[in-house]
Amino acid sequence: MALAAQVHAAEPRPLVFGVLNQQSPVLTAERWNPILQYLSQVTGIPLQLRMGRTVQETDAMMGRGEFDLAYTNHNFQTEFDGVYKVIARWGGDPIRCVIVVPAGSPLKTMKDLQGKRLAFPSADAFIAYAVPKVALLSAAVKVEEVFAGNQEGALAQLKAQQVEGAVVNSRFLVQYAQRENLSYREIFVSEAYAELPIIVHPRVPKGQVDALRRALIGMQHDPRATPLLLKLKFPGFEPAVDREYDNVRRIYRVIGE
Repeated sequence: MALAAQVHAAEPRPLVFGVLNQQSPVLTAERWNPILQYLSQVTGIPLQLRMGRTVQETDAMMGRGEFDLAYTNHNFQTEFDGVYKVIARWGGDPIRCVIVVPAGSPLKTMKDLQGKRLAFPSADAFIAYAVPKVALLSAAVKVEEVFAGNQEGALAQLKAQQVEGAVVNSRFLVQYAQRENLSYREIFVSEAYAELPIIVHPRVPKGQVDALRRALIGMQHDPRATPLLLKLKFPGFEPAVDREYDNVRRIYRVIGE
């Protein structure tokens, strides 16, 4: 018993990895648990997925420093900025905000959205709320905001014809449309923003940060990761630095966040 207790005591504490609420908890776990398992195997650093029930809860957990690492861009809001540091980002092309309507909709321009029901993931989303909010204000267009909880919910409401339009990021839109056979028309497409970063809390030792950064960036070139990348339709991670997200900060400041 004493030996077992000593072995148990020697086990390292898992680093807590937070993930922004973009999908349901089930879909989030299906995507991220295999990624975290791979990173743990490569680095020897145990990682544990954690998120709140809502975007607000997840942001609050980040604000309290409960995450050692996280996948989010909400850290660039004024109240959170300057603590966590960027070490990598989701690979692939930059993402854009897209406002979409059903393919057969009579709505064709931003002005046509005046007074219409528009589904957003939440009021805390960056690409799918802060960015379109600035665009709608600039166009002097007021819409009825419907909050669906996450991007999955926003497009599900559009597909079910519960709203006239929906707002999501470009990557998620393509994935959802392929999976759910959704036909749509784009009303608005924003400028490009860097894909969401992986950020790390300053309390994480430099040696672990360096090991995790190498594993993240090396994943797309590692034959051991190839089956996982193909299964998840995931491009891997790429190098990133903090200044790549200055346009994210700018949008947050415009809307007072």
